[in-house]
Amino acid sequence: MDERDEPVRHETTVINAGGDRGGGGAAILGIIVALLVGVAAFLYFGGYLGGTKANPDININVKAPDINIKAPNINVSPPSTSNSTQ
Repeated sequence: MDERDEPVRHETTVINAGGDRGGGGAAILGIIVALLVGVAAFLYFGGYLGGTKANPDININVKAPDINIKAPNINVSPPSTSNSTQ
């Protein structure tokens, strides 16, 4: 018997991942919503959207401590004008 005389056999494999729906779309949608909420919170609390203009919690007029340092007295004699070498 030749190879050409054998009947052709076709095999079909069906893979069922379970469930009628995918379900991956809900996970992707959840990740996108979480990212958008995170970016919006960053912009709001960072003051970019005007969320913290009423109370920015920054002290601008803070009084510096009084520090009194006496200036040193340095006496510098004027250079001599003679051309003598000693």
